[in-house]
Amino acid sequence: MNKLFLIILILIALPLASFSQTLEERVDILSEELEQLKRGGFGGEIGSQYGFGPAASKVYNTSSGLSIGGYGEIVGKFYSAEQKTDQTDAYRGVFYIGYKFTDEWSLNTELEFEHGDEAFLEFGYLDYTPKNMNGLLGFRAGLLLLPTGIINELHEPTLFHGVYRPQTETVMLPTTNREVGVGIFGETEEKKLEYKLYYVTSLKNPGTGAKGNTNKSFRSKGSSSTANELAITGSLKYNYSEKLVIGASYYRGSIQPSGTTASAYDMNDPASRAEWRTIYLMGEYMGFEYRALYTNHKLTNIDRFNAYITGAANTKFGTKQVGYYYEIAKDMGQYIGSSWYVAPFFRYENLNFHKKTDSSATANRSYQDLQYWNYGLTVKPIANVVLKADALRHTNPGTNDDYTQYNLGIGWIF
Repeated sequence: MNKLFLIILILIALPLASFSQTLEERVDILSEELEQLKRGGFGGEIGSQYGFGPAASKVYNTSSGLSIGGYGEIVGKFYSAEQKTDQTDAYRGVFYIGYKFTDEWSLNTELEFEHGDEAFLEFGYLDYTPKNMNGLLGFRAGLLLLPTGIINELHEPTLFHGVYRPQTETVMLPTTNREVGVGIFGETEEKKLEYKLYYVTSLKNPGTGAKGNTNKSFRSKGSSSTANELAITGSLKYNYSEKLVIGASYYRGSIQPSGTTASAYDMNDPASRAEWRTIYLMGEYMGFEYRALYTNHKLTNIDRFNAYITGAANTKFGTKQVGYYYEIAKDMGQYIGSSWYVAPFFRYENLNFHKKTDSSATANRSYQDLQYWNYGLTVKPIANVVLKADALRHTNPGTNDDYTQYNLGIGWIF
């Protein structure tokens, strides 16, 4: 009888001990998350990882569980004497929601609200980073930001000068460009060399009304994308020192078929293809911040696609596009007795969408030698908050559609 009683006690005690242990673990997790909330953050610290912005990297800087970050921009643009409409805009409100399941598996998402009334999934992907690879090799799948240029991945408002992103990395090297795909990524010891290589859904067919002075309409944004054509894209970043980064990126993909009628750009046509090759430098020299980027685009078999477009010959796509910009800035806070970051900046850009054309298009002067002079002030009272004011002068030699635009903006990350 005594033995039977002892066995019953043991059977009761075992699950109670297990329950107690589970409850204790849950209390510890709750305590940790409450402590994070008291410190003003939720899940992880702000700090760039794997080439992403500081807020977008929060999931990589947490030990486990949920991470929440984000950024926002409120802007206004005003014109001098041109017949243009002044405008204010609740430009962007973004939430980064990540979850670290284990040390090897994590989820990272960006939910974006634009102009006060538009919503997008900017990216959403799973990472697998095997422990035994020590960061040298990771695997990624989902809706991916393409690693092209600088701004497409580093687009938080505290990371670039000027209220608006550079034109070169907005209309020629379009941002924020993302597609569904899979790939690998990694970095060598001490992050000296970083790389990404993705296989993604290729360029969206932008329709018969497409114009050759922008590449933004090629983005499908992962929205019910036609996937008959796939593209390859990748980047290399060499962190030579704390004050010099050398980067390069590559994209090669074909324009998707329309899938409509035989007379359209359909599945049996020879595919028109785009190659985007980009190099850049950024860093600091003698206290001056600098960036310089050059992108060269080659379009192959574009005559068939141009035949599909209904616009005039001089509004169609050329076979070569070239764009570049350079900028310089200097933090003057210390010279005026302030702990704030106070940096005047200057940026020059030049875009040429008709560097070369074939017989399917006529060279258009208004698509060539488009120039932008941007100068202003970037102020950061703290690292997470930015105040911006600048002037943008644009000249177009073909249409004389010149204008001066004055911009004001505030931004934040968390």
